[in-house]
Amino acid sequence: MVEMETLRQKLQQIVGIPLIIKELNKQESGSFFNYNNKTVMDSVVNEGEVWFPLYSNNGQMSVLAGELNALSLEEVQFMELLIANMRDHSEVSLSLQNVEEREVEQFSEWLQSQIELGELDSDVPDKLILKNRLKPDMVPFLLAYEGIHTPVISYIELKKLLVSYFDGEVLLIPLAAHEWLIMACKELIIGSTDEKDDGLEESDKDIISAFCDGLYELIASEWVGGFHLSVTEAIHPLHSLPATVNLLRESIDLGKAFRITEHIHLPWELVLERLVSSIPDYQRNGFLEQVGNHSILFTDAETLSTLETFFEIDCNVSETAKRMYIHRNTLIYRLDKIKQETGLDVRNFEDAVLVKLTMLLYKVTKRK
Repeated sequence: MVEMETLRQKLQQIVGIPLIIKELNKQESGSFFNYNNKTVMDSVVNEGEVWFPLYSNNGQMSVLAGELNALSLEEVQFMELLIANMRDHSEVSLSLQNVEEREVEQFSEWLQSQIELGELDSDVPDKLILKNRLKPDMVPFLLAYEGIHTPVISYIELKKLLVSYFDGEVLLIPLAAHEWLIMACKELIIGSTDEKDDGLEESDKDIISAFCDGLYELIASEWVGGFHLSVTEAIHPLHSLPATVNLLRESIDLGKAFRITEHIHLPWELVLERLVSSIPDYQRNGFLEQVGNHSILFTDAETLSTLETFFEIDCNVSETAKRMYIHRNTLIYRLDKIKQETGLDVRNFEDAVLVKLTMLLYKVTKRK
């Protein structure tokens, strides 16, 4: 592009610092410039440089790069305006987003077909271009929306938000209606081994869970509605990715059935729910006949909420009362009332297990 080289030379004379034209690879281009609208293609900052987008070619973006600290804010704004005006008068296509979306669409079709066929252990085939962007140790998230008033969420808007939150390359793959698979390198979430503080004992699960909380809050505040989010630990996405997506979908379904007030559903916290959900009807009914069907307890919202909170906090009376913002004596009264109606004292371990199982089986029955 001769005119871009001429532009570079003139801008370099004006601002008085070296400017170079860089060609980004597809991964960098996808990470930093996922805009379909030419008028909003502003500059970005990366590793001490400011990059001004010039044009794209087969999904690879060319940028004008200069040292960030050597440019004033007014100079950056002037260059953005000048380059945007030059793009508007150029016949160069800026269809990077379209290229990426086609690759993503192909990948999504393959992934969903494997799940429908039950081929959950399939490896990603070479024919899919997106395969080249998959790396070992990527963390997969599944985002789903459920609500009456479905917000309009464009691929571009969501991708831009995710890149900002993850602060790096993110793969966004729309699956079913209002369902998206998000994959990012583990380092963006956990941090590199060198960055970890040996004094902290947080596990990868703890860090991923906290990261998930922030991601959910960001998305829910951007598009108000009933979002649900699930995530697993890092995987190698080239292998058995359909099985991972299946697990994430199952976790969201279990979470919606068993933990109706929660929006983040972690597979490692739903082990018991998964086991109970797999129990055949005749075995479930047999169990209830033996221990007594106390489902009448769970039709009362206050009793159900009390039991859920009590079990969530490891049957600790004082902490449960604090969590529920009620007096300790009020909680004791409720627990005594449950004992009076069922003969089971949930402050006793064995009785607590029976009530917990009965409660889960009630939720399975209610779901069906």
